[in-house]
Amino acid sequence: MSIITIVTGEIDAGKTRYLHERASQSGTAAWLSVKSLPGYDLLMLPAGGRIPLARPAGTDIPRDWFPFRRFFFNPVAFAAAESCWAAFEGSPPKELILDEVGPLELEGRGFAPLLRVFLSAGSDLTVSVRPSLLEAVPDCFGFSPDRIIHL
Repeated sequence: MSIITIVTGEIDAGKTRYLHERASQSGTAAWLSVKSLPGYDLLMLPAGGRIPLARPAGTDIPRDWFPFRRFFFNPVAFAAAESCWAAFEGSPPKELILDEVGPLELEGRGFAPLLRVFLSAGSDLTVSVRPSLLEAVPDCFGFSPDRIIHL
């Protein structure tokens, strides 16, 4: 039986750092939204691939990125995340980590398709969620967390 864990905390509480440390464990695969200047990159572990994920409005944004709230998002990053998952070809890792599930995913975009696949993979799953979405995310994706870790 798989265990679902939510890691929560405000911005800069250490969610990504905590998940990065967990990702170093054997049998774990992680998709982390790590800070870069400016914005965020997607870091995929254990492969180590890193790709621009989000940049704030007002910065130099490639034409094919899409706006959402105060950021523009790179659709190539989400496609790369799904391709990285596809490389496991029916042999999922013991634990999957997804950082972060937020308003974009609640609208069915971003990592939402990947999260739905992860929920049916049979692996333990750890996701990061801001405190304001602790009820909305499980309700939207139809799961009940086994554990909530507050940072």
